[in-house]
Amino acid sequence: MSSDGMGSEAHGASATKADTIRLWTAQAQVVLDTLEREGVYRVKMRFVDQKFGDTAWIFRKAYQFYVHGAERLVPRPEGSESAIWCYRNARWATMDENCTLLQLEVPRDQVVLFDLRSWNRILNLQYIPLDGEDEHRWRHELKEQGITNMNKVFQTPMYPFLRRKVESSWERLFTSAQHCEDEYLQAGLWELRPEWIVLRVGFGGDFTPYAQGHGA
Repeated sequence: MSSDGMGSEAHGASATKADTIRLWTAQAQVVLDTLEREGVYRVKMRFVDQKFGDTAWIFRKAYQFYVHGAERLVPRPEGSESAIWCYRNARWATMDENCTLLQLEVPRDQVVLFDLRSWNRILNLQYIPLDGEDEHRWRHELKEQGITNMNKVFQTPMYPFLRRKVESSWERLFTSAQHCEDEYLQAGLWELRPEWIVLRVGFGGDFTPYAQGHGA
C-alpha cells in the first residue's frame, strides 16, 4: 500500500509537486454543494454542537485549543471557525453512504500537520507524554490522586494543577509531525477549495476524476 493509503496513484491525478501535499478527507454532500455554490467551504462551530450533543463540550474545548495553536502556524481566514480534517492515509477518513471521499493536492503552506494519535489524546482530554517514561510517571500521578476519568479533572475546580499540566502537554501536538510515520499523519485545513480536489470516491468505491465546474 502506498503512503496515500490507496494501492496506486489515481487515474488522471497529476504527480505530487514539492510545494503540495496529497491528502484524503471524507465530506458530506452539503460540503460539496457549498463548494459548488460558493467556491470555498469553511467550518462553523455550531455544527460541532449539533453533531456531538452532550459530549460537544469536550470537542469544543479540543477544537478551541487547536484553533488557537494552529492559527499561529497558518493564518486563519475570516469565516473559518475550526479545521477541516484530512489524512495522508485514506483509511482514516471515515465515511458512510452520505459521504464522499476526496483526494486533495493542497499547497503545503495551507496545511498544519500532526500525529493523529496525539490529537486523539486531546479529544479524550488526555496528557500527551514526552516518552514512555513520562507516560509512566503521569499514570502514577493519576493513580495517587484517584483519578480514573479525565472528565472529572476538567469539569470540577478540584484539580487545577493537573488540568494545567494536561493542557500544557497538548502543545506537543504541533511538533508531533516531526517524528511521525506517514501513515499516522493528520492535517488541518482552514478551508477547502475545489481546485484542490483531484479525485472523488463514492461510498461504493466508484472513482471519479474531479473537474471543477462539472459538478461537485
